[in-house]
Amino acid sequence: MAKFTQQGHEDPMATLCRMALQTEYADLPAAVVRHVRHSLLDAIGVTIGGSAMEGIPAIVALVKERGGNPQTPLPFYGGRVPANEAALAMGPMPRAMDCGDLHEEAGHVTEYVVPTLLAATGLRGKVTGKEFLVAMAVGQEILVRLGTAYKVISRAVKNHECGGHYIFGAVAAVGKLLNMTQEQLENAQGIARTMTQPGTMGIYSPATLMVRTHHGLVSQAAITCCQLAQRGITGPRAEVLLGPKGYLSTARWETEPDFILDKLGEHWEMENIITKGYSACYFSHSSIDGIRELMKENAFGATDIASIHIVTSTPSWRAVCEPQEKKWNPVTVPECQFSLPYVVAIAAFDNKVFLESYSEEARARPEVRELMTRITAEESSQVPDWGANLTVTLRDGRVLSKECVYVKGHPQKPFNEEDFIAKFKLCVPYSAIALPQLTTDKMIHDILHLEKVEDVVSVLLDPLMPSEA
Repeated sequence: MAKFTQQGHEDPMATLCRMALQTEYADLPAAVVRHVRHSLLDAIGVTIGGSAMEGIPAIVALVKERGGNPQTPLPFYGGRVPANEAALAMGPMPRAMDCGDLHEEAGHVTEYVVPTLLAATGLRGKVTGKEFLVAMAVGQEILVRLGTAYKVISRAVKNHECGGHYIFGAVAAVGKLLNMTQEQLENAQGIARTMTQPGTMGIYSPATLMVRTHHGLVSQAAITCCQLAQRGITGPRAEVLLGPKGYLSTARWETEPDFILDKLGEHWEMENIITKGYSACYFSHSSIDGIRELMKENAFGATDIASIHIVTSTPSWRAVCEPQEKKWNPVTVPECQFSLPYVVAIAAFDNKVFLESYSEEARARPEVRELMTRITAEESSQVPDWGANLTVTLRDGRVLSKECVYVKGHPQKPFNEEDFIAKFKLCVPYSAIALPQLTTDKMIHDILHLEKVEDVVSVLLDPLMPSEA
């Protein structure tokens, strides 16, 4: 197992680029390979589930209207478009469900890396499963390390920002897939730095379709950065991450630059990626778990609830509780996905939160809306970033309390392979095109054995093409 260290006074990005380019499939520990396969299955599942959601058809229509070099097939909608345009179209799909994975400090991960890599396959000939898996692993690892160093969850969100590091992981993944040189990848990351600005919480508070569209813009830009670098366009390489002009200097809080290269190549932080079990902002998952567990343990129903009070963390408050007038009166799907009272109320009635929780009919349910009026919340710096404390008062006078921090899918309570398969199958009915069970079963099998595949497009994209395409 190789260890990558800083050479001389180079910016840490140069070291990360060397790691990305020199790491081979054989260098990946078995646990990393397993985690990459599982997170890929999860990413493809939520891509299928989000393929027809609001905003996606409009973005696809724009991409098709612009046309261009037919490089990458467009899943669900047919035709071929330039790779960077395919990235714009595919990028929002896995985020639309708000059920993809994330890291507890770096934020969302695989939803940025996978659609970018899928789109970039059109810039190459055949891509083997091993090549795809190692490109995905290094992209995930670099994204997680940089987001952790930037302190996205523990500090950025509290300052109304949500990070701009995502593009660096996507660029690294594409650079590896395209066999770029060290100089080219450093230039691509330098170009990416000039395009990177701290993302604001404005896309969440109040929530808009930019929550999902942002992913497409990042994926598109990542491919463009690599294409420019391949054609000799240079980028500022000396201070990509550190120094007065480096990315970490944009933070208005203390960052952790030493984390970027700590045990690089020996320790894989991407193994700590969290899998979502609910189709909602992860900041609300502990509250969803809390109400479901209380109801199961104490045998009461939603109609027995007099009130629910939730004490939540500052990052959670930023994402799912403010502005309060929007969060307690959400209308659109994104607004409901990022509304703590909405998802807790609907979980109380349905014992789940998935895509059907956001149908037009579900969003108009009077019993859910009425219960929301009896849900209150407060912010506390004493609550862990992803945690929540619930107090439920019942109509019979009982007062029940629950503290929740780790939900199913967290490394402390991980999904097993059967859980990943079950979640994939839950997503399939929401596909923009009908997917026969044989197709679904074969995709699951092939993804879980991707290292044996000689052409990933035949496994990851071709089965998702409409029959007339």
